[in-house]
Amino acid sequence: MDSLNILKTRSRAVKNVGQITKAMEVVAATKMRRAQETALRSRPYAYGALELLERLSGTASFASPLAGARDVKTTLVIIVASDKGLTGSFNAQVFRAVEKFFASDSYASLPAHTYKVFAIGKKSLQYAEKRRLDVAEFYTGVGDFIKPEEIDSVMRAVIAGFEEKRWDRVIAVSTHFRTALKQETLNRQILPLSVERIRETVSEIVPQHGRYADTKNGNMSVREIDYLFEPDPETLFLSLIPHLVKMQIYHLILEANASEHSARRVAMKTASDNADELTSELTLAYNKARQASITKEIIEITSTQSALL
Repeated sequence: MDSLNILKTRSRAVKNVGQITKAMEVVAATKMRRAQETALRSRPYAYGALELLERLSGTASFASPLAGARDVKTTLVIIVASDKGLTGSFNAQVFRAVEKFFASDSYASLPAHTYKVFAIGKKSLQYAEKRRLDVAEFYTGVGDFIKPEEIDSVMRAVIAGFEEKRWDRVIAVSTHFRTALKQETLNRQILPLSVERIRETVSEIVPQHGRYADTKNGNMSVREIDYLFEPDPETLFLSLIPHLVKMQIYHLILEANASEHSARRVAMKTASDNADELTSELTLAYNKARQASITKEIIEITSTQSALL
């Protein structure tokens, strides 16, 4: 059995760790709710942009270089992970989903097809470098609260590469926030553009359960309103498409942020519970050792007294 000093030191250290993990649990829960609120506040803009796009599409038939199908020779895979650790299996789930995508993608068997990676988050960059993947771009610093203008560089890089035919398809592998205790990884196609996929991404940010579960998804039907377009519908249509791509990427990152903070909250709660349990065990061991030491001292005093009589 360890000495009293060792048990007391270990117990004090475990208590300190437990206090830290409890504080991190509270911070992660606050950031998770903040990420959800940010996503929900951005949804009206996304819905308005989609409604305007549908109105423009109904006016005339326009062709966008971001929406046209073409032969896929190179696929850009956007991997959205975290910048920091202590997230449990959050990053591992994303990387397993990437491996599964590479193994099951129909284009993987084509000899001329190649993959490039856009790493979002330090952990995804480390994963790509470890796997020796072809990293075309990387972006870090999106772990806490992100504003739409902060991902302009991401949007421009993705669109520019698509327009320059450096890649012909863009797939995002990220975490979808279901509930505070459940997140799942999904593959979403960003380009070529699909209005239905953007609408699905924007609407899925509302969790199934919890504080924000009752938030209405909004009505996506095109209302009978006569619009006057300035300068002209085609110019507006072509300028609106990049904004929709940006909103889709933005919501993917917000979902990943909410999932990351939720996973960290669960991991820190588990660590706090383990710290409390270990503290109880060390306290019990300390009390037993202290009682044994006291008993031993009493026996020694009694034996000495008996020997002197």
